[in-house]
Amino acid sequence: MSEQIYSDIQCKKNSIIDSLIYLGIYKKGNKQLYELTLHELETEYQIVNPKIQELSF
Repeated sequence: MSEQIYSDIQCKKNSIIDSLIYLGIYKKGNKQLYELTLHELETEYQIVNPKIQELSF
């Protein structure tokens, strides 16, 4: 994976994590948010905020 792609993924993950923390979510099951994949974070965000159809991070 190129360095730029990795950086972009990390940036998206951080944005979603910040949004979830703002909504009061700090963990999913036994995992901290930073341990989740981008897909898992996006799914969790859509569950807690169902009005959002597409993420624009």
